[in-house]
Amino acid sequence: MLDAKLILSDNQSISNGETGSANVIDLGANETALGEEENLRLKVTVSGAFTGGTSLTVQCREGSDNPPADQWAEVLEVPVASLVAGYTIMDIGLPTAHGRYMDVLYTSDGTAGRVNAYIYAR
Repeated sequence: MLDAKLILSDNQSISNGETGSANVIDLGANETALGEEENLRLKVTVSGAFTGGTSLTVQCREGSDNPPADQWAEVLEVPVASLVAGYTIMDIGLPTAHGRYMDVLYTSDGTAGRVNAYIYAR
């Protein structure tokens, strides 16, 4: 079961260029170490196969501003042939120190498809 407040992308459509996640998560002003204390993870999956183009890059961002600007993880150029429904692009623990806000930035090189991204407890 997922907490609706921890969903960044829910079957979100991605097309050519940069697309920010549909939601930016506000972790609160006093929550600065959730990755260490709560064993939380960020998972990004393909919910609808990508077509056309060559690849997709995924950046996880955090920071004190909304939208956040500091990158803490990145998956570079996943080839379009791998971007089929159910494929896990990323499943990574939250950083032990982070800013108030988190989001995901998708950069598509001519591809179009759909993604899910959410924070969950392991």
